[in-house]
Amino acid sequence: MANLKSSKKSIRKDVKRTIRNKHVVSTLKHHMKQTRNSASTSELNVLYKKADAAFAKGKIHKNKANRIKSRLAKAANKNAKNK
Repeated sequence: MANLKSSKKSIRKDVKRTIRNKHVVSTLKHHMKQTRNSASTSELNVLYKKADAAFAKGKIHKNKANRIKSRLAKAANKNAKNK
């Protein structure tokens, strides 16, 4: 356990940041699952915004955001052709 006042404060800040970071990443994963199962372009647009926001906030790497968007766009096109 931390003894210094500043160490205790940094632990509190780390907890808040961790919760905030997990929220951003888990929402992105949620939208990825929704987009994979549907063929709508509106879901794909929401996913694009979430991926770009996660990248802008520094939660994921730029290449990962682009890879997510590319793979799910491909899957959405495949679902649209099958329906």
